[in-house]
Amino acid sequence: MSRTFFAYHLTHHFGPFSLHSYHTNNTTVREGDQVYVVSGDDTIGGGKDYSLEGLFRIHRRIDGPFELMNLKGQPATFQYRLSMSAIRVPDAPIPLQQAPWYDRQEVHRFFSSGQNFNPLPIEPDYKERFDALLAGFGQSAANELADDLAEIERTVPDATQREAFIQARIGQGRFRADVTRLWGRGEVCALTGIALPELLIASHIKPWRDSSNEERLDPANGLLLATHADKLFDRHLLSFDLQRGELRSVIAPIARSDAARLGLTPGMQLRAAQLSPSAARRLEAYLAGHFGRFLLRKARLATSG
Repeated sequence: MSRTFFAYHLTHHFGPFSLHSYHTNNTTVREGDQVYVVSGDDTIGGGKDYSLEGLFRIHRRIDGPFELMNLKGQPATFQYRLSMSAIRVPDAPIPLQQAPWYDRQEVHRFFSSGQNFNPLPIEPDYKERFDALLAGFGQSAANELADDLAEIERTVPDATQREAFIQARIGQGRFRADVTRLWGRGEVCALTGIALPELLIASHIKPWRDSSNEERLDPANGLLLATHADKLFDRHLLSFDLQRGELRSVIAPIARSDAARLGLTPGMQLRAAQLSPSAARRLEAYLAGHFGRFLLRKARLATSG
């Protein structure tokens, strides 16, 4: 069951908030939980200014221990390192003092250093307040993409291989050509039949971060999808279930009405009959993993309300 908390980030000590370096000793936090991150930074005149970094989901909890320096410059041990994925994140942290309800003493009382992974205050309703500040900032994979591209630049020394990985990460280049060739239907969306190349992207089935380098370039780990289908598929709001030997689309309840307006409905067939037996087996294995993640997200959405 997904829960929602807030966490505090001390900017002047730890630097700008990073999705991949949050450390905690809190034993209740777990993967799938949602977290509003509030940051505090020292002001010239004394005291602190507070900002809302965004709403995140805990993507991975890595067991430690991890050694860091505490606020007094002394070694401190943390049991967990958290990696978070963005749900609603503004282009820059939102200063809370710009909100009409802002009261520095109240914010300090609720969100100061040391108060981590507590439920949001309900009197007043800070979830409503924070959601209003974040309105207009939808779920985005921009941070994940930037981090993945930076990792490729850092870890792949060969320029030709590096370019191949970069193009594969963004669903283009050789990977897109290999996916198109494997499916044998030309540049056509595997779900909708849309054949306008400018609207198509080769989407990875198994997430890039969870894939080996071989899987990242495996064309059976790709679907050529129209951009609207790709977005839903990438966020595990749309998936495919093997039903009586056929791969049929499934759509999360929260997305069905909007997906229908785009021509996407449950039960649409993914036509993979032209794949070789070996490629079909790999495709089904990748899609089984994706469907499992779809079910997890569907359950979390249902319990988070």
